[in-house]
Amino acid sequence: MKPTFLAPLLGIALLALPSQAQSNTFTHTAAQNGWDWTASTSLGPLNGIPDNTFEVAGTSEISLFGSPLNSGQVTSGFFTLTSDLNGYIPGPFGIQLATVNVTNATFTTSTGLFTIDSAGNFSELWTVLFLSGSLTVTPLGGSPSVTDLTGVSAAPSVNGGTITTNSAGDWVVDCDQVSMFSFVDAGTGISADFTISGDFYGTAPVASSGPGSAFCFGDGAGTACPCGNTGGSGEGCANDTGSGGLLSATGSASIGNDDLVLSATNLTPGPGLYFQGNNAINGGNGNSFGDGLRCAGGAVIRLEVQFANSGNNFTSTTTGSISGAGGVSAGQTKRYQLWYRDSGSSPCSNLFNFSNGYEVTWGA
Repeated sequence: MKPTFLAPLLGIALLALPSQAQSNTFTHTAAQNGWDWTASTSLGPLNGIPDNTFEVAGTSEISLFGSPLNSGQVTSGFFTLTSDLNGYIPGPFGIQLATVNVTNATFTTSTGLFTIDSAGNFSELWTVLFLSGSLTVTPLGGSPSVTDLTGVSAAPSVNGGTITTNSAGDWVVDCDQVSMFSFVDAGTGISADFTISGDFYGTAPVASSGPGSAFCFGDGAGTACPCGNTGGSGEGCANDTGSGGLLSATGSASIGNDDLVLSATNLTPGPGLYFQGNNAINGGNGNSFGDGLRCAGGAVIRLEVQFANSGNNFTSTTTGSISGAGGVSAGQTKRYQLWYRDSGSSPCSNLFNFSNGYEVTWGA
C-alpha cells in the first residue's frame, strides 16, 4: 500500500459527537393506540359526538443509540386519525351554540435526543405538528367557517415512557402522549384549547443481532456521496463495481472472548485498511472524503491491512485481535471502518473509498 494512501489518516481528529444508529421504523396500529380529546371554548365546554375517543395509526422513525441501549430520538412520523372528531358547544334549553368538526387530520411528531436508563425508561419534550386537516366551526343559525390545520403545532410537552424488547425480540415503544393546541376560528371568533392524549405504542424489528451496529451509509439516507455515487442500502458509497463496500462484524463485543472479526464485501482489487476511531463523524452521517464518506474519527488507530482479490471474491476479513490492537476497555464505544483502494475506474477519480461504519460497545 502506498504511503500517500495511508498518510491522511494521521490527520483525522474530530470533535466527539453522539453516534447514530440506523433509524428504526416503528409501526403503530389503531388497536394499540386509543386516544381521547377534551376541549374548552370561549363559549363553554365542547362535548363529543358520540363521545371523545378516537384511534391513531401510522409509523414513526426512532434512532436508537448504544449497545446496550442508552439513548434515542424520535426523528419523524406519519399518523392518521382513523375517525373525524366531532363535538358541539351546549347552550341553554338543550340547544347547540355551535358544532365543531376536525376532519382528514394527519400529524407528525418528534423529540430531542433523550437518555434511556437500564430499565428502558425515558422522558423528553415532544412536538406534534399537523400535516393536514380541517377545523370547521358552524355557529347556531350561521354558515360554516373552515380553518386549515396544516402547519399548526402543539406547544411542546414532556412525555415519558419506555423502549424495551418483547418476547419476539422486537423493539417496543410505549409512551404516554399529551398535546394541547390552541385555535381561534377566524370566521366566528370562537377560540378553543384542544387537548389530545393517548398511548404512543409501536413495534419495530431489532436492526441488528450482531456484536454492534452499522451506521453511516452511502445509500442516500444521510450525507450525499461525493459525486452522486450512491451505494445500495446499508453500504458505503459506490465504487467502480457499482456497489458500495459493506462492513459487518461477527463474534462478540467481549474483550475476554477476544473473538470479534470485521469483514467487508463488495470491494475492488487491492489493499484496504481497517481502522478504529472514538467518534461517529457528523452525528454518524459522515463527511465526504475521496470517493466515499469518512465515518469514524478521533484518536484513530490503524488495526490491519487486508487485500481483496478474485481469490477471496473481493472481500476481506480481519485476522488479528481487534480489542488488543485497539486498546479498548470495557464500557467504551468504538467505531470501525475500512478505507480501501479503488484503482479501477474510480467513480469520483480519487482512487480510494470507504465502507459504511460499524460501532461496538465493548464489554468485559
